[in-house]
Amino acid sequence: MRRWPAVLVVVLAAVTLGSTSGSAARSRCDVGTPAGVVVDCFSGAYHGTGFLPMEETISFRSISETQLHTNALWRQWLADAANSHDPRPCGNGNAVAYVGTFSFYSGGTFVACSRSAPNMLSGYFRVRHAYTVSNEEATVTLTRGAFSASASWDNVLELVFSDALHKHYAQPEVVLGTFRG
Repeated sequence: MRRWPAVLVVVLAAVTLGSTSGSAARSRCDVGTPAGVVVDCFSGAYHGTGFLPMEETISFRSISETQLHTNALWRQWLADAANSHDPRPCGNGNAVAYVGTFSFYSGGTFVACSRSAPNMLSGYFRVRHAYTVSNEEATVTLTRGAFSASASWDNVLELVFSDALHKHYAQPEVVLGTFRG
């Protein structure tokens, strides 16, 4: 009878280790999230905060490294990084890979990886149709290119999308949650 508590502790430890080793569970993250840890700070569905209309959405889904490397956007991202003399995407040991879609900028798809600071993310996107964004500083035509995101404790993501030449940027902001129109 004395062995049951010890066996239960061992079984619970094995289940806990097994559940965290395959894929990281979604966590709330911010600048205080330790660098170098494997943690999923981005999975989920987001909608506009008001800066971007509430009807606009972006969705992140965690994927395996193999799934990332077979995605056509991955090869385009590698070529873009080499052209821009940027480091190889997803090169950090704690990278969590993502794939997703967004409705703003005429809609599009992306691949991405968390950075060493897991509340930060770098990625590569493609829109369905060229989309022009204008503000008082510049006019940006988005087709494909690099993007980045940072997550904060309040589940708001700040996104920065680059034009294909990495000269101009557009900055939407989204919040975790499903839009119920």
